[in-house]
Amino acid sequence: MVLAVEADDLWIGYLDDNDRNIWIIHDASFKVSMGEIYCIVGESGCGKSTLGKAIVGILPPHAETRGVLKIVGETVIRDRDHYYRKVRGRIVSLIPQNPGQALHPYLRIRDQFKYVLRSRYRGIGEDEIRERSYEALRIVGLDPGEVYDSYPHELSGGMQQRTAIALALSTGSRILVADEPTSSLDAHLRMQILRLLERLNRELGLTIIMITHDLLQARKICGRIMVLYAGHIVEEGSVEDVYGNPLHPYTKLLLDTIPILGSRKKLKTIPGEPPEPGKYMVGCPFHPRCPYRMEKCLIETPPTINAGEHRVSCWLYSRNGPAGT
Repeated sequence: MVLAVEADDLWIGYLDDNDRNIWIIHDASFKVSMGEIYCIVGESGCGKSTLGKAIVGILPPHAETRGVLKIVGETVIRDRDHYYRKVRGRIVSLIPQNPGQALHPYLRIRDQFKYVLRSRYRGIGEDEIRERSYEALRIVGLDPGEVYDSYPHELSGGMQQRTAIALALSTGSRILVADEPTSSLDAHLRMQILRLLERLNRELGLTIIMITHDLLQARKICGRIMVLYAGHIVEEGSVEDVYGNPLHPYTKLLLDTIPILGSRKKLKTIPGEPPEPGKYMVGCPFHPRCPYRMEKCLIETPPTINAGEHRVSCWLYSRNGPAGT
């Protein structure tokens, strides 16, 4: 079976002002199946957006990479070499976090469709551009006659986000990477966009990779979840596994911070602060904040333990037992 995304020992970093490489993503290995909704969850600065940019193919020129990343069987990263020409904007596209900034403010929506479609289909004519644009706008629930000739500022926030999704769909992409797609919207519009993404997945068979810090949002839409901390995958599994039986201490603490409507339980906070992005740490990256830390956690990186489709990177579940055994 061809996978939508497959990463093997993937590292992503950036050069600092002194030309030193700062790794943001560490040793990431994961698989996303075609047609699933997959979430990447974690606090700000954990590397979620960097991983999303790598999947879409929009890492900045100064980015450093190691390992392998494949999109629908095509190798797009092999160590320092990148091969995105066949997939970027053709197979995989980005739904931006802030469509108000992503859409060109001085171009009508019709001109933005022209730019996107002509970069994908050479020699495409005006009639086909209009036809493809109208079809994409209808799919996302917009009236093409109202939107096509408008400027972005003439559209509401929800309409701008739907338009950004329509632009991604118009090229025929089968994988959409949604980077915090509802962060700039109110609660009502958030639900509308989430339902739209679910419908696109269900009716068109699109693979959707959603990047979010909102665990409630992830629970509503995703089938599987990756929990990222300081650039490390600390837990991965189905929604049922991760929410019903969280294994990693970080995941457990994250879930304890979620408010439950009608509940009187006291909300908890995660002690301490996450490390600075790219900061090198010995041992488990979560050990300074972990209530279960052991001596071993301070000196050795924990192994990844697989329990079927549920996996966790934590010394608590090592076959060798806790530290000192």
